[in-house]
Amino acid sequence: MQPVDHSSNKPLSAEEAEVETRHQFAVRANSILAFIECDDGLRPKLREAIVEAMVWAQTQPRLSG
Repeated sequence: MQPVDHSSNKPLSAEEAEVETRHQFAVRANSILAFIECDDGLRPKLREAIVEAMVWAQTQPRLSG
């Protein structure tokens, strides 16, 4: 299923879909970071690491089980 721009109901290009996916992962990462006490200077790096881990996880085969 191809991601859709909900404001116009048009399918997103691959690049737009990648940006949207990363944005959604960043939102999730912010939720995770809300529970972590750390220096504010580390938060952007941690957020990026979480997003990269989520993107990487999408490329991995699903475990059945």
